[in-house]
Amino acid sequence: MKLFVKEEDNMEVLNDRKFNVRDTKKKYSLLNTAALNGLEIVTFKGINKNAKKDEEVSHIKTDYVDYLMEFLKFNPVIESGEEIGGYTISLNEIDMYGEGETVEAAKEDLINSIIEYIDIYVNQIELFTKAESIDKQVYMLKLIRCDGDKDKIRKEIGL
Repeated sequence: MKLFVKEEDNMEVLNDRKFNVRDTKKKYSLLNTAALNGLEIVTFKGINKNAKKDEEVSHIKTDYVDYLMEFLKFNPVIESGEEIGGYTISLNEIDMYGEGETVEAAKEDLINSIIEYIDIYVNQIELFTKAESIDKQVYMLKLIRCDGDKDKIRKEIGL
């Protein structure tokens, strides 16, 4: 399939939408323009675009990622218990919880725990991407995109 991309006053042809890292570097400006215009461009590690085990990265318009992330919803579970003397809020999507004497204190504890966990997660991303399910990784990406802003995190987790 031929893809046409207008870059400055030139129309350039992309014969494919999958490129190895070397070719992606060579054609980055063109490929970035294609992605900004709504095409998904895929970069793969090796030299064979048909390899089954080759990792791929999609370059897509951020507005599209924002749109897709809206379908990903957290379902916080708020529980009270006499034995704990307060409240627990659980986020099963990322296996985290917060506790407090009030619901508001439990929310704050959860948000602080999320921020601390994001810091660890980002600094050890290679370990986590090998050990965690893709579901949890995508939910974590949604939270990472909040850039540590407590109000954004509160909104994203539905509190």
